[in-house]
Amino acid sequence: MTGGHQVIAKKGYGHQTSFPKLKLPESKRLLLGGGVVLLLLFALAYYFLMPVAEVATVRRGTAIAAVYGTVRIEPAFVVRVRAQNDGFLRLAEAFSAGRGAIGSSVEKGQLLATIADEETSRELKQARADLNAAAERAALPLPSSELLRAAEDNLQRLEKVVASGNVPAVEYQKAKSEANRLRGAVEAERIERDRNLNSLRETTKKLEAQMKNSEVRAPIDGVLTNVQTIDGELVSDGNELFTVSSHKNYVRGEVNEEDVGEVKPRMKAKLQLYAYRTKTFTARVSSVQPAADPTTQRYTVVLEMEDPPDNLMVGMTGEMNIITGTHQNALLVPTRALLVDQALEVRHGIVEPRTVGVGFRTLDFTEVTSGLTEGSHVIVSDQDKFRPGEAVRQRVVNSPPPPKEP
Repeated sequence: MTGGHQVIAKKGYGHQTSFPKLKLPESKRLLLGGGVVLLLLFALAYYFLMPVAEVATVRRGTAIAAVYGTVRIEPAFVVRVRAQNDGFLRLAEAFSAGRGAIGSSVEKGQLLATIADEETSRELKQARADLNAAAERAALPLPSSELLRAAEDNLQRLEKVVASGNVPAVEYQKAKSEANRLRGAVEAERIERDRNLNSLRETTKKLEAQMKNSEVRAPIDGVLTNVQTIDGELVSDGNELFTVSSHKNYVRGEVNEEDVGEVKPRMKAKLQLYAYRTKTFTARVSSVQPAADPTTQRYTVVLEMEDPPDNLMVGMTGEMNIITGTHQNALLVPTRALLVDQALEVRHGIVEPRTVGVGFRTLDFTEVTSGLTEGSHVIVSDQDKFRPGEAVRQRVVNSPPPPKEP
């Protein structure tokens, strides 16, 4: 207070005043940071714990109408080799492994086994010895030939002197009769010799034929596909011993009764053999058998592969699609993504069920006429493990390339 006046300080208006800064305690900052980290960890855990769905992309390509069937590689020719006589069988050295020799290549006429017949062998040996001895005797003069020669010389001599009267005519006649008798004897000996030789030859040939029947030989060039005997086994005439199949094969397909009416000769087919899972082969229908299998009621279709693999073997099996029609630029979904006409689409990470209109169908792809769009992702495996509305992670899998115009 000055000069009796009281001075009162006034607040100045129009001037900004500053507020003090708020500071969180250190403990609260640590709690907030920890919460953020936990939230991130929870989000990561939730993401990685989400089920993984294998998906494929709906694409455009050529839709194919096809008749499905199963296939088996069969030999063009099968020959069953049977025993031609009774006896104990001895396998040839090349096939001494028995069933272990199945799959070995054989040549026509190659010895597979022999059927031991000791009695016939002994008889053949004796017959050949008798034939050789008879042939050697046949090379010698006949027993009466020397006597005949002497009688003929005597007869010629008497002919010269009988006219002079120095030799009685009766002596000449006696000499002539003796010569004739000896000629008959020589002829009889020759006939008997030839008959004996022919008999021995026939006996030897018969025994050789029997021995030849005891030799079991491959009837064609091919592959030994079955052995139904063992070394040393006693076999009987007519027993089946071996099966030999030709090197040349064909494809035997089977289709259902309701589909066989669509199959025609010269139609193309796509084959997948289980032994070549990553390859698709092309074949053409050769013929359709007119009668169904009485047991399965399925029809047999004969096909010929256009480019068979080098190691194609009898007995290989697989599946086929005989192509009966095509649609160009169609939407295609992997067939394994469909359960009849139902599919599971993953959209923005959520599983959504779809009812799909289907057209042409093959083993690999099915034509989509409604329910999906190009670029859609559909689940292709373990569909029963996913529920509509479930959040999933996607893993795109490689599917076979869309088919082209066959």
